[in-house]
Amino acid sequence: MLLCSRRVYFIFLFFIGLPPATAQEPIDEYMPELSLKALLEIDIAGAAVRDLGLGQAIKTANPFELSAMQLPLSVEVINSRTMRARGLKTVTEAAEHLVGVISGESPAEPSSFSMRGFIRDSVIVLRDGIRLGPASMTMRPHNTFNLQQVEILKGPASLHFAAPTASGIINMITKKPVIGQESATELFGAYSRFDSSEWGIGRSGPVTDKLAYRVDINRAASNGWVDDTDSYSFNITASMLWQVSPSLDMLLSFDYLDDDLPAYWGTPLVPAPFSREPISGIINTDNGSVLDQQLRFNNYNIDDQRSDSEHLWSKITANWQPSSRVKVKNTLFHFSADRAWKNAESYVFNPQTSLLDRDRFFVFHDHQFYGNQLDINIEHLLGQVEHQLTIGLDYARTDFERARGFPDGDSVDPYQPVAGLFGPLDKRLSPTKIDEFAIMVEDTVFLNDDWHLSLGIRKDFIDTTRDNFDENGIFIVEDSFKRTFKPTSYRLASSYQLTENLSVYGQFSTGHDPVGSNIYLVNANENFDFTDISQLELGVKSVSADGNIEMTSAIYKTKRENILLLVTHDSVGNSGSQVAKGIEFAASGRLSQNWRVGGNFAYTRAKYEDYLDPDFGVDASGNTPPNVPKWVANAWFSVNNIAGLPLELGGGVRYISKRHTNFENTVTLQDYMVVNAFAAYTLDKLRISINARNILDEDYAPWGDIFYPNQIGIAPPRAVELSFQTKF
Repeated sequence: MLLCSRRVYFIFLFFIGLPPATAQEPIDEYMPELSLKALLEIDIAGAAVRDLGLGQAIKTANPFELSAMQLPLSVEVINSRTMRARGLKTVTEAAEHLVGVISGESPAEPSSFSMRGFIRDSVIVLRDGIRLGPASMTMRPHNTFNLQQVEILKGPASLHFAAPTASGIINMITKKPVIGQESATELFGAYSRFDSSEWGIGRSGPVTDKLAYRVDINRAASNGWVDDTDSYSFNITASMLWQVSPSLDMLLSFDYLDDDLPAYWGTPLVPAPFSREPISGIINTDNGSVLDQQLRFNNYNIDDQRSDSEHLWSKITANWQPSSRVKVKNTLFHFSADRAWKNAESYVFNPQTSLLDRDRFFVFHDHQFYGNQLDINIEHLLGQVEHQLTIGLDYARTDFERARGFPDGDSVDPYQPVAGLFGPLDKRLSPTKIDEFAIMVEDTVFLNDDWHLSLGIRKDFIDTTRDNFDENGIFIVEDSFKRTFKPTSYRLASSYQLTENLSVYGQFSTGHDPVGSNIYLVNANENFDFTDISQLELGVKSVSADGNIEMTSAIYKTKRENILLLVTHDSVGNSGSQVAKGIEFAASGRLSQNWRVGGNFAYTRAKYEDYLDPDFGVDASGNTPPNVPKWVANAWFSVNNIAGLPLELGGGVRYISKRHTNFENTVTLQDYMVVNAFAAYTLDKLRISINARNILDEDYAPWGDIFYPNQIGIAPPRAVELSFQTKF
């Protein structure tokens, strides 16, 4: 950790010490598209209602920069302007405002997501197009200040980055320097209830006419809305862009994160007769257990708890365009992380003692990850037919050492808990080494000006070595293994432009999930293979003739087969299936010069067709997967220039229908509606905002952690935030 911190310190000093910049030549066409006007624009009035951006090119899995209207898949973008206008401080909050996405913030699995009927590691999470591994094991909460935008691709729609998974991809894209821009500085600060604060500073500009830099620093901290749940996050993203020649540029970047998560593992369920003040409207249980208002803000964790991490990305990316029809992109990367959890995580009411029985669990990660991504993109003619060919070669090496232990627990009074200490650490080591190599080929054929067809295939070779040791450091032969996986994925998709402002598309795609969705946790007694995923999707995208209204809709059916199934009490294999069907819709409209409205909804029907859960031995056949609601809806409006003043008012409503927290479907989280509102005043280059979150003070539970069935994480109460933003 010390070495990591020193490296970031010197990076920070280097960028802060750069000389003042002066105006340079116009931005080169090969550089990222970001004008100086956009960089310095502080008037973000109306941005709270998100543009669907159908005429823009997304950055994720789009090497030929096709517009969103042309792409034969469901894709969404929320940019930094919209995230700032809505007061969205984390990637989790930003993703939840897109179509059909819900999430949870359990410290066990920060930023878990549910999309299109599948959850957790069925969602690939990327940082600038690179996947670390299973999100449930590697993901941390990330801020939005350091980001240019967040992009989501739904379903197994992309062959880039990794074997496609059932839910899709969430890609966090950090801010980058631009050749030719003048210097600019951005400042942001916010303060709200529970002593929650955040600040950010960004600086970008040229060093020479061929060299530009950018550095963004963000820190957030809070005392938490539950007792003794202090948290903080500190993130630096720094990069330097060198235009070596008109056809070659190189980007060196660093991304550092140091965080400590809130130690809130949920409020325990207790029998209704024991409860002093039952909370209604949050949860229904088959056994009559309830949540108690007098336990709502109690923390049942230990005094010396830990949920912290330190991460450092180092990347160098080369973009080379040897001709007008050939582009080559190569990214060499290294990632290192230390993560630590040491907590009392599970709280189970004991009817014999009327106490809460607490466990003890600790786990430490030493995570090293490095590799290379090479993409070759060629535009060419075969006869009179134009083709766009992409060839991808990926290699990655993972060294992941996991030390864990389960010391004896204790019991505490539900109403007057005594924190206590963790106890001894008797470690069991489980090092995992994974070598991944993949080749991807995709060809897009433009049959005419309006119709194109894409066919792609991806082949992965994954060599996995998993070792297990007991508390005494003795190698456990029967639990350790070596194995090579060779999943193959393919995709057939087509888009047709019916008119200039209306397109239809369809696609059939396949993909694979690792066993249990997390290859880092499997053992030799699990006779496993990768699951098989298939998806059929049809969609429509349209823009009104005047460009003021945008709409997208999609219907899909996704099936996952050969998922993990309990075979005996101590072994599992591949069997069972899960299916999800749904419809998604999004719209954005400008009603007048000052009025904007937008919204989206998703309807999902998901169930296990044949499934015996291996973690709990539960027959879930015919049941709905945990954390999958039938309905998810969002709506936003904004109006600016009120009474001729630079004043903007706006707000949003989010609705989530009922969903279950377990495979038995015996615990149900009730539907809820959250209302947010904001007011903002812009004066020259200063914007002052007031954001009211959960303005109706709704009590609700956003997520149920399947591994903690006896407790529920309740969302924070109403909070009002005052913030400012300026650029100069």
